[in-house]
Amino acid sequence: MPEVPTAVTTKDEIALEGIIDYAGLFPPADLDLQTVVKNWASYLQSEDSWMLARLIIPAVQLEEFVRCAKGLLPTPNEEMWQLSVLLPPASSDKFEDAVQKTIDFNLSDCGAVANVVEFKANTTNEIDSALEALHDDLFPYIELPIDKDPRGLIACLSGAIAGAKVRTGGVTPALYPSSQNLAMFIHTCAVAGQAFKATAGMHHPCRNKNESVGVVEYGFLSVLHAAASAGLHEASVEDVEKILLSDAPDISAFSETELEQVRAELFNSVGSCSFDDPRIDLRTMGLLKEST
Repeated sequence: MPEVPTAVTTKDEIALEGIIDYAGLFPPADLDLQTVVKNWASYLQSEDSWMLARLIIPAVQLEEFVRCAKGLLPTPNEEMWQLSVLLPPASSDKFEDAVQKTIDFNLSDCGAVANVVEFKANTTNEIDSALEALHDDLFPYIELPIDKDPRGLIACLSGAIAGAKVRTGGVTPALYPSSQNLAMFIHTCAVAGQAFKATAGMHHPCRNKNESVGVVEYGFLSVLHAAASAGLHEASVEDVEKILLSDAPDISAFSETELEQVRAELFNSVGSCSFDDPRIDLRTMGLLKEST
């Protein structure tokens, strides 16, 4: 599992540190790579940089990334940028080539390192073959379908050095999973001790009405609350669903040690095409200090 930053002092900081993977290339932001790279460089210099985990870049754009980031990448004496590389689905005949591109990128020593990869897999055979093709230095988050019972696929990850990934929204209502299916996924991961990340349709800490899509989105603090309740307090699938549908997630019942455990071992991060939306909401909630 990728290392989660430490050196935090409050429950809120423990809950939020390294929680955002910036995915500005993807909808609804749909920014060009040059803008995304400039945003990332700026975000890393902000007072909220501790909330960031990784910049998400598709494998096919790694060479372009280096060109766009020229002059912005860290020097050898500075901390390297952390990337998560989006690979083709495990079933694609381009999967292994993309893995090799990622390995070659890391050998280039350009000032950024891709130690995480993400890809889709729909069957246990796809998961097994993909894991065999990966380099030991690449930690995978495998996006699983959750429209059917996900327990078999999650069990396939048991014992592997890998995380699960769940898609929680998108640009159309059909891309948003039902609360029952998302609750089952979170509960299964919690019971199995399976680390996971969430992506898409979750730019806000609490439930949020997305007017352009016409749906109420899930909140990432609600996912944290649900995962902690299932993993530590034996919440049922029904309890998890109620938390996901609640307008006010509450992590006050968990100790700092418990939150550290859940963030490190269960709910690792959320992919978001915006870093501003979550920060604005968190400041409104009083969980982040006002900008100075």
